[in-house]
Amino acid sequence: MTTRAVRNGPERSRDEQFVGRSRELAVLHAQLGRVCEGRSSLVVLEGPSGIGKTALAGEFLSAVENAVVLDVSGDEGESELPYGVLGQLGGQAQPVPEVLACLPGSGALPGPGVPDPLVVGAALLELLAQLQHAAPVVIAIDGADWADLPSLQALTFALRRLRTDRVLAIVIVRESDHPRLPDGLRRLLRSSAALRLPLSGLSTRELQALSARLGPVRLTPQAAERLHQHTKGVPLHARALLQQVRAETLADVDAPLPAPRAYTTFVLDRLGRCETSAQRLATAAAVLGTSAPLHLVARMAELSEPLPALEQATGAALLVEWRTGAGVSLGFPNPLVRAAIYHDLGPATRRRLHLVAADLVDDAVHRLHHRLAAADQVDEELVREVARVGRRQAAAGRWSSACGCLTRAVQLTAEGPARDRLIAEAVEALLAAGRPGDAGALTAQVAPAADPAVRDYALGSVALVAGRLDEAGRLLDNAWSHAERDPALAAGIAGRQALASLIRGHGTDAATWAERAAGGLVSDGREGLASGGELVRFAQLVGLGLAGCVEEGLALSSELPVPAQGAAGELDALLGRGMLRLWADDLAGAHDDLLGLLTVSADASAPFQLLVATALAQAEYRLGRWDEAVAHAEIGASTADDFGQEWLASYAHAVAALVPAARGEWERALTHVRAARAACCPDNTTAQVGTACADALVATARADHEAAITALMPLTRTNLPDEPAAALWRTLLADALVNAGRLEEAESVLVPCEVLALDRDRRSVLAAAARARAGLHAARHEPVEAETAYQVALEHTAKIDMPFEEATIRLAFGTFLRRRGRRAAAAEQLEAAQLTLSRLGALPYLEQCDLELAASGRAVLRPQDTARLGLTPQEHTVAVLISRGLTNRQAARKLVLSVKTVEYHLSHIYTKLGITSRTALIGRLSDLGE
Repeated sequence: MTTRAVRNGPERSRDEQFVGRSRELAVLHAQLGRVCEGRSSLVVLEGPSGIGKTALAGEFLSAVENAVVLDVSGDEGESELPYGVLGQLGGQAQPVPEVLACLPGSGALPGPGVPDPLVVGAALLELLAQLQHAAPVVIAIDGADWADLPSLQALTFALRRLRTDRVLAIVIVRESDHPRLPDGLRRLLRSSAALRLPLSGLSTRELQALSARLGPVRLTPQAAERLHQHTKGVPLHARALLQQVRAETLADVDAPLPAPRAYTTFVLDRLGRCETSAQRLATAAAVLGTSAPLHLVARMAELSEPLPALEQATGAALLVEWRTGAGVSLGFPNPLVRAAIYHDLGPATRRRLHLVAADLVDDAVHRLHHRLAAADQVDEELVREVARVGRRQAAAGRWSSACGCLTRAVQLTAEGPARDRLIAEAVEALLAAGRPGDAGALTAQVAPAADPAVRDYALGSVALVAGRLDEAGRLLDNAWSHAERDPALAAGIAGRQALASLIRGHGTDAATWAERAAGGLVSDGREGLASGGELVRFAQLVGLGLAGCVEEGLALSSELPVPAQGAAGELDALLGRGMLRLWADDLAGAHDDLLGLLTVSADASAPFQLLVATALAQAEYRLGRWDEAVAHAEIGASTADDFGQEWLASYAHAVAALVPAARGEWERALTHVRAARAACCPDNTTAQVGTACADALVATARADHEAAITALMPLTRTNLPDEPAAALWRTLLADALVNAGRLEEAESVLVPCEVLALDRDRRSVLAAAARARAGLHAARHEPVEAETAYQVALEHTAKIDMPFEEATIRLAFGTFLRRRGRRAAAAEQLEAAQLTLSRLGALPYLEQCDLELAASGRAVLRPQDTARLGLTPQEHTVAVLISRGLTNRQAARKLVLSVKTVEYHLSHIYTKLGITSRTALIGRLSDLGE
């Protein structure tokens, strides 16, 4: 067995603080696999200084096994030393060709003169050829743009001649067309022969992971996002700040971050070389913020003619300019430049400039910011203004700004009722912004003797979002009993009670509490607690739906505009209408409402965004738009995790398990099921139903009917909502009981569901119930009744667009017909199911369908078969439909495509197969089916 060799000093050890770069590492390992098969590879790692190129290469090299690793690097101080880079090979590989052994830096005394790069390049090729006989070779050249010219020329000669060699070359540069690189190497690195891997900054989640590894605390998502914006995710700067800045400052998202010390020195050195006017311009811009109009910055800097100063500051890379319709604006190359300049100001200078800025700016929030920054002592009027601005921001749904103002007002207010009330308002804003940890910490500051309504409202709100429903209920009940003299506070409490009732599945209570909240909501932000109403109309409408009054809720929301035209105060009602339309089987209307909300709710609260994404995923799942459903469900689940939405996490993860379960992606599905189960608490009915259904769907896809029964049976012993469309678990349980032979239990579960679905005319539930009823008749050896029930189920699905539901009904119907010996009729149903299941990627069901088709005497044609003919999955589907005798128009209707699109695919199919007719197409596909 070949052993791994590292010839540059001790073997690289893994960096325990390394995070992220999973995609890039996967690419590098894939290229190494290619090399092991005898195909050389050239990879270019490029990116600015500090982006982590060397760390990535080191992480990869430390994991390389069974290969010879040659690791060299350029250095600015040795860039004039001939062969300083390639000379490092002398101590790493044996035997070394004589030419390389004599290079400067190799440890041997160089001969007279400098060897020709072509000779050295040929020797390098000889070395690589010798080494690869024993094992693949990985040669990494770090800092190639600092390497000496002869080494680069020799390296270019060798790299251009690698073809079928077992050599992976990794060239690490700031830019692949850096002017210090010779022309030949630049062309090679930019050519199709090279695989370029440009590195960008770490993501917010990766910065969170980095903070946890560096200690002492893991940053919250909001704190990590602020660090990402401040450093652009550059690992060098992020790591420096995580190590240099106090944990309290890193965690406080409302506190400004400095620049790393080394970077500050670098920026101030450049600033010190500028003339006084340019220094004043840059300083004024730093005080004003990340960007400002040139005329405003010039007035602060007291420059009547700012352009010469601007030219010097931009030339020193301290400022950048851009033109807008309003004129020229200034900003900074990155936030660290501004931080370095701003934090270098003395207290007196900083105060004076902030006072000037407060007089110059028009925006109330920015003016207030400058007044606070300039204040030596904060007077009561200023505190009141901070609170007023925070309330207005909350009323407008600008949660980040509201959090900053309201928490600042809390800090500046002396203990007493006014401070306790401000804490309650700040808690509301923090919860809406997805900062429950900060909200919980702030509630601890409420005075023990505070007004019970205020204290328990704040504590109850935090407990609710944390998923502690019993505790939340007790606290909010007590708060309500003491809030009769404060309408605004009472409205906030009622809004929270509505949401608590909703997730318990108490629809009537939710609607009642929501009506109370709506009656006392404050719309102008002057009294505070405006955020308590953000989900009130949603709670009212969905509460009506859970109570079995979907049509009443739809009537109440029928006059609402489309989301893009709706006012901010109507968005929660539109979300409620989207949910009701989903339950009423108006899937297109639900999708339009929810997709529209997704595009206009970027500034909405974390719970609102989670609910929109998750509801939209459910609509897309039922509509058969599974790729989109996966994307939106993952957004909902990650929002729940990243922003501490424990009360909604189980629901979000349950929805995220739907598509993976149906596609047989077991690990992904089970990961979401486990997360849903972990977040589920006894009183959270929504969580219980969602988790049980997700668990049962995985079991059903695996044909593990006993596991599905185990998951769902506890729901029969709970008080669940009356709306049948919100309780699809009953048909799922009935199917499992039938398949397990427990027919009487299946009957008892199915009958109440059928009665409610008939009473409310819920086509989706009627279809699923008819399928379960058909299975029950079949199990009782009642074939006529079973066939009738299957036909009824298909009649229901014909009136709504639910491809997967229709496909599973056809699969069950086809299976039934095949077992009755009606193979032709069975094949008709099974082929229709196969087409949809193949398009959706529902592999467990597709495998069952294929088995039934084969048992019916039909050849099974799968996408991988036609892939051998060069057909894409979409072309495969079109080809199969046309070969079955469908017209272009019928195929288009079946696939929900335009006729032109089908014609386009068909022309490509004919071209690829070299045929000109449908008859020839049938023949080619028949040959594959054999």
